[in-house]
Amino acid sequence: MALGNKTLDDLLTPITKQLEHDGIAEKIDLPEWEFKPARVTDGMSKDQLVDLFAAEAEKIRVQVKRCKANKLAETIAAIVGAGVPETGEACSVVCADEDRFAAVGLYDALAAADLVTDVTVWDAKKGDANVDAALVATYGITYASAGIAETGTIVQPTSPKCGRAVSLLPLVHIAVLDAPTIEPTMLEIMKEFEGGKLPSQVCFISGPSATADIELVRVEGVHGPMYVNYVIVE
Repeated sequence: MALGNKTLDDLLTPITKQLEHDGIAEKIDLPEWEFKPARVTDGMSKDQLVDLFAAEAEKIRVQVKRCKANKLAETIAAIVGAGVPETGEACSVVCADEDRFAAVGLYDALAAADLVTDVTVWDAKKGDANVDAALVATYGITYASAGIAETGTIVQPTSPKCGRAVSLLPLVHIAVLDAPTIEPTMLEIMKEFEGGKLPSQVCFISGPSATADIELVRVEGVHGPMYVNYVIVE
């Protein structure tokens, strides 16, 4: 393995000497831990995990709503129907091409909202036209694959029916997720990916895009939505 004009052995040999080892180890034996720290989520029921997820999400400035499947279209249409946050102006929407959205009549409900000027459903055949729509959309609506209770995080994979632009480019991201998919920690989520075929990107989203790199001043919307809504389907 070459790194520039160096090999991996060139880098490891001095470290090995400093550690007074005989040579570079070909295999490392992991220690057997006798103690494992308790986790906040240990022993929680599914209902408690959902409650924790919602509470943690609200801490990171996420608006959380909970509804039954038959109220999903109504719930999302009420959010979008308010128009652009803070100004109440007319807005446009880009949505994932999701069978569960179609089943509850979401697309029709959005189109019927008074302040909605345009509804775009992601279509892989349209290529960059999808991104163009997301770039000017006020709302991007996705169906997350899972949630992480410990941190209020959603797991958002990309697919031909839901490009990354839907959750990253609009001013507001509305993420829908099913309550049973909420797992205790990141560990359980990563185990689900073991041995499977991963999409080109999986976003772990914890609230609005934000940074505090400059003088520890929090700035939102730097590289993603300024507002995030979770809709938990129970």
